[in-house]
Amino acid sequence: MSFAFQKVEPKGAPGVAQPDGAAPQGGSSTGGGALGMLFPLLIMVPFLFLMFRRQKKEQAARSSLKKGDTVVSQSGLVGELMEMDEKIAKVKIAPGTTVRMLVTSISPMAAEADKKAADDKDLKDLKDAKVAAEKK
Repeated sequence: MSFAFQKVEPKGAPGVAQPDGAAPQGGSSTGGGALGMLFPLLIMVPFLFLMFRRQKKEQAARSSLKKGDTVVSQSGLVGELMEMDEKIAKVKIAPGTTVRMLVTSISPMAAEADKKAADDKDLKDLKDAKVAAEKK
């Protein structure tokens, strides 16, 4: 029967005599073990929090997409959303060219959203100005 996997502490350097009563070198230290394992976990918690928060925002942005919106894929393709189901989206990238993409790989075009928000603000300002002019 072989005990090749049995852990045996070395008794010292080969060829060097150990004085009687000397503790063997190479013993394991237990101090700081729990702290050593806890520290990396404490560093990872904020990163995980930020990652989950970002995924939630991306999911909300994808769920607000509708037919005709301009979208961009992770690979950089820009196109118009034609239809979308739970997993697959059809995106028109050129006249007569429609591609199928995973829904998780597309997101709304940021510049388009900013432009639409600016147009909505301008329209509201015009309506407010018209109402103010009618009151005079």
